[in-house]
Amino acid sequence: MNTIKNISPFTEIQRKALAALTLVILLTNSQVASAAYVAPVTQAEPTTMTAIQPETETVPVIEPTVQEVLLNVCEANGYGVDCAKTLLGMLWTESSNQSTVIGDNGKARGYFQIHYKLHKITSACAEDLVCAANWTINYLERNSYPKYVNYAIQCHNGCNANNGYVNKVQRYAKQFWNQPLAVTQAAPIELAMK
Repeated sequence: MNTIKNISPFTEIQRKALAALTLVILLTNSQVASAAYVAPVTQAEPTTMTAIQPETETVPVIEPTVQEVLLNVCEANGYGVDCAKTLLGMLWTESSNQSTVIGDNGKARGYFQIHYKLHKITSACAEDLVCAANWTINYLERNSYPKYVNYAIQCHNGCNANNGYVNKVQRYAKQFWNQPLAVTQAAPIELAMK
């Protein structure tokens, strides 16, 4: 009876090395020529294997929502959620959350439609959510906020105007507070979020 021996040109160590190389190729999605030659290794040679270091993944930066930015600005000024809701309602009433809106025949700019020349702020500030929100809080305070909230809100659109502005602001604040809005400005948000 003839016995057929398993004749293999590779030793056990070479098979393991080839298997490890195949695993590396699969894990790293590398291209290797199909006719790769593995030189014979004798049993006496010590073999060392190095650990495969995983590629570091970049963690996506999660931008804060408009609501988070406004709340942070309000808290920095000593106010809370009611302030942020008011600002959100004003922002939506004035610009529908668009940083580059120009209104009032080119006189008003940004999120809160601030008359930037009249109030001596830059158009860049009017179009930056943090800067414009800080300016708006300051303007509300000059008009008796928080003692007379409705009066201060109305003054953003004309102190003695009877145009329904306050009701619209409050309606939008309630409508959009629980709908996370993305910040639309091109410049990065310069705000340390908690």
